[in-house]
Amino acid sequence: MMPNLKIPPSKICVILDDQKAVLSFPAEIVSGNEIAFMMKNCDEIRLAIPWKLISKLGLNRFRFYGENSIPVDFKTNGVSAEEKAWFVRNLVKGRISVDEIVYPGRIFVEEAKEGGVLERPGFGEAALDLARMTGFLAASVYSNLITPSGEIADIDYAIKFAGEKGLPLIKIKDLIFYRLKNEKLIERAVEATLPTKFYGTFKAVGYKTPIGEIIALVKGRVSEGECLVRIHSECLTGDVFHSLRCDCGDQLENALKIIDKEGKGVLIYMRGHEGRGIGLINKLMAYRLQEEGKDTVEANIELGFPPDLRSYGIAAQILMDLGIKNIILMTNNPLKIEELKKYDFAVKRMEIEVEPSSENLEYLKTKKEKMGHLICRINL
Repeated sequence: MMPNLKIPPSKICVILDDQKAVLSFPAEIVSGNEIAFMMKNCDEIRLAIPWKLISKLGLNRFRFYGENSIPVDFKTNGVSAEEKAWFVRNLVKGRISVDEIVYPGRIFVEEAKEGGVLERPGFGEAALDLARMTGFLAASVYSNLITPSGEIADIDYAIKFAGEKGLPLIKIKDLIFYRLKNEKLIERAVEATLPTKFYGTFKAVGYKTPIGEIIALVKGRVSEGECLVRIHSECLTGDVFHSLRCDCGDQLENALKIIDKEGKGVLIYMRGHEGRGIGLINKLMAYRLQEEGKDTVEANIELGFPPDLRSYGIAAQILMDLGIKNIILMTNNPLKIEELKKYDFAVKRMEIEVEPSSENLEYLKTKKEKMGHLICRINL
């Protein structure tokens, strides 16, 4: 049954995933009343906006805090709910210059994907979608719902809270389902046979997407039973020039060899993911900072980027288009697994580790320690 997603524009919404809930309201029209309600029932106030707007507003000149948010305030702002609301409204409308912002502040700006939950199935993206669906800018205030004792609210508490307060309640899964029924972010453009020198012959399927042209290499009847899948982020230096600074090229080759041996599988080559989403030139600038002593996460933050700008909703839609439901995912990145599960795939993991070298050992340690990658072949 199609979920009812008619949201009153003047109502705070409760958004649920499988574990917790947030309160959300369009940033363009937020008032002191909504901010006060969140301050009473939630933790810190977050402002979810797309990366393009973060850059346009100049907020990326400030350092990310806690690796994924930028805490800011208006330089003469107080602590009242109305002052916070005034700041948020005028910030998203471009009426506040960077010189009028102090850092660190009490409003946590977070990057959310412009494509909403079809690009990444997170709370920030769901909040953006709801703001757009009610006719406002893709910018939203949201905050984690907490209990009177200060604990993060569970689903049962959130449902009861929404009922008592008369607030609309939306599940991220329902929002994904609704959008997938009404729109898609990808377009299958072409299919062709691609014989390769080392990995046999594939069907190459080309897709047009918001993050660029993406190719899926398909072998065998992938829609039947479990299917080997590798979602590989573009890495020119590693994939083409065989750079020793990362493990990307070796992972790509290993994945293709495994699929060829199995006779069935898909490799999605994610254009637009270069440098974990920051682009080739910025990646090279990050390399230079690493040569000066910073690790890969610190380098991204120093350049004004979060540690990882990638998301996997586009890949999920490609897998849906190919008819794949049960996945054996070749990855060391738990984020890929969790995101695909939210799109209702059954996911098992196959490790795809390579032997570390002296050139990439520190890089791999950082991925394990700071980004939670499941890497076992290194000693910390």
